[in-house]
Amino acid sequence: MSQSTYSLVFRGDLVAGFTAADVKASMARLFKSNPQAIEKLFSGRPLVLKKGVSLPQAQQFRASLAKIGAQVSIRDESGGAVATERAEPKTETAAGAQWTLAPMEGNLVKEHERKSVEAVSVEVEHLSLRAAEGQLLDESERKGEEPAPVSVPNWELN
Repeated sequence: MSQSTYSLVFRGDLVAGFTAADVKASMARLFKSNPQAIEKLFSGRPLVLKKGVSLPQAQQFRASLAKIGAQVSIRDESGGAVATERAEPKTETAAGAQWTLAPMEGNLVKEHERKSVEAVSVEVEHLSLRAAEGQLLDESERKGEEPAPVSVPNWELN
């Protein structure tokens, strides 16, 4: 009977308290790779970093990556099930479903899902600017109403 083998899967998720730039730089040093290759790992899609390892080896790799801020999950290659859960915050809904948070960078809406908006042309030739002093209205623009009479009592102060 053969021993089960496992894969390390990375989606670009970060350990709380680490920035994406720091994790990318650390991964470039760890994997001895260029920044462009590391950037491809942070696409949000699950990518296998290492496969065909034993469970203790997979757990050791996961711990090493967690130290530099990268969250990975361990999957059983025989059945594809997650052997051990990733250490990430989860929220349980009233129905009992568990949700995880997406990585902190990038857009939530994919480019093909965005609604394109055409530029609007507005005619402004009829508008003008005036210096910010004096009255807002010209004499010709004001209504010719007389102010209401106000009765002021003659109070004496001692």
